[in-house]
Amino acid sequence: MHTLSSGAGFFMKKGLPYFLVFVQLASLLYLLLSGHVIASSPHGMLVEASGIFFGLLAIYTMKVGNFRITPLIKENGTMVDSGPYRYIRHPMYLAQLVAVAPLVVDYFTYSRLAVFILLTLVLLLKIRFEERLLSAHFPGYKAYAEKTWKLIPFVY
Repeated sequence: MHTLSSGAGFFMKKGLPYFLVFVQLASLLYLLLSGHVIASSPHGMLVEASGIFFGLLAIYTMKVGNFRITPLIKENGTMVDSGPYRYIRHPMYLAQLVAVAPLVVDYFTYSRLAVFILLTLVLLLKIRFEERLLSAHFPGYKAYAEKTWKLIPFVY
């Protein structure tokens, strides 16, 4: 017989990663569909393009087959500490925030701001969840984490 606590434990291990991805993708979709997908200001376009470039660079460095969209460790995955990962442990998450921030600023509504804040919180939760798994899975991850930033260089 399952107890409530065992159900909560199951959700935290199996359901939470997929819930976080659902909220992340729903937030990105809302931000892309509730306004224009290209920033209107030249500075916004530059920031948005930088975020997209940085995200593609992170994917290229990580290799497409080495990561999952969920914050779960890929079976036979390898730890990457080169390219942007040399400085930031979660450059794909940073790239998402950088790419959509100009869309929120240039086409501002309070609902878009709220969704951007929700996206940021979800990515922070994914980082927390993922870091625990990475530390347990890769012997060198703790040393790597001590010399790199989680998300924003010189800040966090």
